[in-house]
Amino acid sequence: MKFMEFLLSAKTAILTNKGRTILSMLGIIIGISSVIAMISIGKGAQSKITSNIQSLGSNVIIVSPGNATVGNVRQGLGTASTLTQQYVDALSSRFNTPDISFISPSVSKNEEIIYKNQNAVTKLNGVYPQAQIVNNITISLGSFITIPDVSNNFHVIVLGPIVESELFPHVNPIGKTVSIGQTLFTVIGVTASKGTSGNGVFNQDDQVWIPITTAKNTLLGNINYSSINLEAKNSKVMNKATAEVQNTLMKAQGIKNPNLANFTVENQTQILSTLNTITGTFTLLLEGIAGISLIVGGIGIMNIMLVSVTERTREIGLRKAVGAKGSDIMIQFLFETIILTLISGTIGILFGIFLSFIISSFVIQIPFIISISAIIIAITVSASIGFVFGLFPAYKASKLSAIEALRYE
Repeated sequence: MKFMEFLLSAKTAILTNKGRTILSMLGIIIGISSVIAMISIGKGAQSKITSNIQSLGSNVIIVSPGNATVGNVRQGLGTASTLTQQYVDALSSRFNTPDISFISPSVSKNEEIIYKNQNAVTKLNGVYPQAQIVNNITISLGSFITIPDVSNNFHVIVLGPIVESELFPHVNPIGKTVSIGQTLFTVIGVTASKGTSGNGVFNQDDQVWIPITTAKNTLLGNINYSSINLEAKNSKVMNKATAEVQNTLMKAQGIKNPNLANFTVENQTQILSTLNTITGTFTLLLEGIAGISLIVGGIGIMNIMLVSVTERTREIGLRKAVGAKGSDIMIQFLFETIILTLISGTIGILFGIFLSFIISSFVIQIPFIISISAIIIAITVSASIGFVFGLFPAYKASKLSAIEALRYE
């Protein structure tokens, strides 16, 4: 038989029983669309994580406090107050950390900010001016904290865009006065939007900044630092700079075993790698579940083709009686199965793209990314399923005896 004859025969066989054909295709459609959607969502999530981590700053190294202990129960990381001025002084030494460009210690606490009859509970950060560089903060309105603000203990405040929208929905906030407790602050700036952090929980737009001296002397008391952010000179020395920070802090604490440290040191690369590993593992799990539906769909198509062989026994006998070889019969049924799975795969790809667009754009709001490699894999998998699961029915059909097939009722 020629190619067109195989194609016309496959078309006739597929359209003869439309209901059964559609049911047999569903497993492949669901499986392929699930794989496409999961890969797309996984890549979109990784893209957003990368963007959010990079928005924290360029070549950032983060020092966090250790664990606090309540009774005999250890609390989560960052719950202790262990980052002292001694640590900041040690890290500020160029002798100790030659590959560090800037250091930005900060104190933080959730506070309620009030403007007239509007209020917002947000994260308050007491910082030095270099926080703008280290944390990659862009000002959309006004200005950031300056050296005179810190030196003179000025009561000035910079708002994140969410706080601005809550307190000043239709008013230019620059120059306006807000209160934190009994203390008044003048708004001097508003930051540009950065979105959520890498963990997807903390929104970087929902916070405010004041001079660190004002935070310590007026609001929070002379507490230890909540975190110390540092910027490496460039990405090439990131790991070296991280080691310098780790060793400097261990020396300042007087320990040699990192497991005894009351602080945690992480850099952007480590955080991004960890989060991408988690995302990748979760995506693989979902792809594995989708893969199961592909196998189920393949088995369904095999069963349909076996039924088709039985129903078309007399047709097979007639073909053989007029000279068709067993190989022709086998190729015909194999061709039908592959066409069926390729059609299913194509529908699955289109539906998967549509599904990933809806989920990415409107449900979880991540970048919509379609992987060309995933589409190629989906087409290859569809054809492979058609070949593998169509092989047995096709072989069975090719081995039917012409005489017995013509006698079949």
